[in-house]
Parts: sequence; structure tokens; C-alpha cells
Amino acid sequence: MFRVAICDDEATSLQINQILSQQILEEEGIKCSIDTFDDMLVMTRALSAESADYDVLLCDILAVGMNGIEAAEELRKLGEKLPIVFISSTAEYALDGYRVHALRYLQKPIEMDKLREALLEAYRIRGVVEECLKFQVGDRLYKIPFNEIRYLESQGRDTLVITGSEIICSHMKFSDMEKALPEELFYRCHRSYIINLAFAKNLSRYMFLTKENVEIPVSQQLYNDTKKRFAEFELRKKR
Repeated sequence: MFRVAICDDEATSLQINQILSQQILEEEGIKCSIDTFDDMLVMTRALSAESADYDVLLCDILAVGMNGIEAAEELRKLGEKLPIVFISSTAEYALDGYRVHALRYLQKPIEMDKLREALLEAYRIRGVVEECLKFQVGDRLYKIPFNEIRYLESQGRDTLVITGSEIICSHMKFSDMEKALPEELFYRCHRSYIINLAFAKNLSRYMFLTKENVEIPVSQQLYNDTKKRFAEFELRKKR
């Protein structure tokens, strides 16, 4: 789940940024939750809480009481590595934005394409660093980054997790493994197989061929939907 925080003390801007962000992430097939704040101090406290786990902050740089730069400075003091995208009607504070390591600086009225680029960049950053499949095998806890998993295979009551270097056998249910994987990257193309679309080289009738020349079966009932999902994934990569 990609968690977004948006802060703006102008109600209209806050609503627009929320709607646009939701639309972009849905179009990209990214599961998300979006929380909004109209007060910088409240936002800063929320993001600095131990339970906070946001993946990107969209923040108006000017606000009553505390501006976005000051809020970012407070977060950075806490060691917060959260990607911050500043949104403002002026370029006056752009250099200050870089001082607090802002990811992007966007001007109002916000352009859809530039917001999309910023959100996807934040998603890639957080995905590489933090997103992984977690499961237990005996006394060992595995944390396998999603971008290392080639595919998963169901074998009876066990699930095989295949990476580029090993095959791990887990007693975790195949359906539970599926729920823990991001839909925008993984696809269940067969009752016994879930493929990482990033490692699919091509799709022929009822069969995926991976970049490592492994054949992954596609069920007849899912073939048309599989073609659609694979085409959408390839299109997103080209943007």
C-alpha cells in the first residue's frame, strides 16, 4: 500500500491535489491511501509519530504559522527520509526546497504529467528501499524485495518463492502470499502461478516466457485478461 500525505491550508487546493493524486495512482494500478492535512503543525506531528509510515508528502510551501520548509526541517531533524514534493504558486522558495532535500518542486496550477512523474519517482524510491515480501520458514524470517522475486508457485500446501538466486519453500498459503504482493507488479495467471510482470519477456498462447527463459503457464480462462494486464504493464514502463 502506497501511503500519501497531502498538506495545504487552502481547501480547494487540498481537494484538487487529493483528487489528482488518487486518479494518477489508480491509473498506474498502484494501491494507495491518502491522508489530508490543512495545518502544518498537525501534519508535522502526524508524520513524526512512531506509527507513521507514509511514502510521500505533497506539501504547499506557504502556510499560516509554519511553512513547508520549516515543516521539512523539523522532519529532517528527526532523521525522516520521507520524499517531499513541494507545491506552490511561487518559485521563490525553490532553492530552500533543495536545502531540505525535496524530491520535486511543482508550481500551481499543478500539471498532471509533472505530478505523475513526482508520485512515480517517490513510488520507485520507496519500493526499492522498503517493499518486500515477509514470511516465516521455521525460525527464519525472510524479507525478499519484490523486485527480486521472479514468480511464485503453489505446490500442494506449500508455496515456492523463486528469486534470481534461490527457491524458498514456505508453508504460507498461496492465497495469503498473493494478498501480500502489489497488484501493479504481480499477476496470478494460473491457479498455481503468480508472475512478476517485470521479469516477463513475452506472452504467447497460454504461456509466459520469463527473461531467464522459464515457461510459466497461463490458464485458458485468464488468457484474455492476462494479455490486457501485460499490455498495460508494458505501456506504463514506457511512460
